[in-house]
Amino acid sequence: MVLALGAAGCGTDATPPLDPALAGTMQGSQLTRVSAFGVSALVPDGWVAHPASDATYHVGVAASPPPSTGATQPIESGLIATRVDATQVGVASDLYYLAAKGPVVAGMTHGGSCTVMAERVFADHAPASMAGARRSPGDFVARATGTCRRRGSTTRWSYFVAAPGYGPAREEGIPGSGLYLIVASTPAAPGAGRTLAHMIRSVRFGEDGPHDFVEAILSTTTRTLA
Repeated sequence: MVLALGAAGCGTDATPPLDPALAGTMQGSQLTRVSAFGVSALVPDGWVAHPASDATYHVGVAASPPPSTGATQPIESGLIATRVDATQVGVASDLYYLAAKGPVVAGMTHGGSCTVMAERVFADHAPASMAGARRSPGDFVARATGTCRRRGSTTRWSYFVAAPGYGPAREEGIPGSGLYLIVASTPAAPGAGRTLAHMIRSVRFGEDGPHDFVEAILSTTTRTLA
């Protein structure tokens, strides 16, 4: 299920030639940093990485283990980190709020075989056009973890999604991007949660990661309450 998101973003018709900076091994580490379209992430050594691109202007990087040569069906694992270049799409920022809160992650949070273990919403301000406040920033930033069961195997997943709108997170990431999404999955085994958390935290949109988006929101909230 999670890799389906990556496959949708890496169709052969839309994928450009391999970015020369796609891979750069970190010395002394069991992880490798891969990058494309200004998006980078750390993935386990041996995973196969590809630039991710599709017709809806999602661009970034995707990675997954190589196909298994054994007789058993491998458990789904992978990572995809993408952004939408709003300057190329040319639609109202309100639509990014709607996408971030709904269809982008609905398959995981509402799937019959999937369960949400933890979820935290850092910003959820409906745009004025959607019955929000008159000066609403129209932003949505959240993260979640959970599990999915398929073909008798359990997969652990995590995601981070941000539609900055006109909120404080707009200053983070890559200028002109209207939507950011990170999805990672791995077999549900001891240590899977730490592995996923590390992969999610390692993603960078330009020079900024999920922590920077969250900090921008929390620091603004703190100043407002002070």
